[in-house]
Amino acid sequence: MGHCRALAVSYHRDIDGGRATAGIGAFADDAEFEAHGRVFRGREEILGFLKAREADTGRQTVHVLANEVATAQDDEDNGSGDKRVELQNMVLLHVRQPDGAYVLDRVLNTVHRFRHSGGRWRITHRTSRPLHPTV
Repeated sequence: MGHCRALAVSYHRDIDGGRATAGIGAFADDAEFEAHGRVFRGREEILGFLKAREADTGRQTVHVLANEVATAQDDEDNGSGDKRVELQNMVLLHVRQPDGAYVLDRVLNTVHRFRHSGGRWRITHRTSRPLHPTV
């Protein structure tokens, strides 16, 4: 599970470092990525989202992952033999203000699902929703 956590942290670090497109390596070819109320399917659509994020140079963020819960399972039921992990976190999203200070923008309930196949762990599904949605 440590590899999965490192992959999620690395992906967020790429975004925070202004290199969002580098994060595409974390995703499986058939991954689904949910963000801002939209679902991006496959690496091409996810890469499009990451390119737009990277181009938004005025938005500087820091993602802090907390309250982690991990579960693991083998895919014995479908015969693939793949290993799967689900990692749930609270993501505290901080956004840089014009004065340089970072302010907590929102807390997100985030779930990453990972699959180990072909000798590598990859994110197959990612959802991220506000912990306390506004009504």
